[in-house]
Amino acid sequence: MAANVEIYTWSTCPFCIRAKALLVKKGAEFTEYCIDGDEEAREEMTERANGKRSLPQIFINDRHVGGCDELYHLDSTGKLDSLLEQSAA
Repeated sequence: MAANVEIYTWSTCPFCIRAKALLVKKGAEFTEYCIDGDEEAREEMTERANGKRSLPQIFINDRHVGGCDELYHLDSTGKLDSLLEQSAA
């Protein structure tokens, strides 16, 4: 069973598109929350992301991993694959 991956996005955000592209390339299934203009959803995301309001915000098995740059950093350091292979507890 694969990890539970969630990503908060805006539909036109280039960083969101880039992060989703990496997840697709890795074969990861993910739940996308497109929150264009939805302040209530953004507040929920901000609370989960320890105050971060920028997009995207990515969670793997309910662990906040950050945004696009952090996702690519995890990949470049070889840590993303193992996170994506861990099933949700």
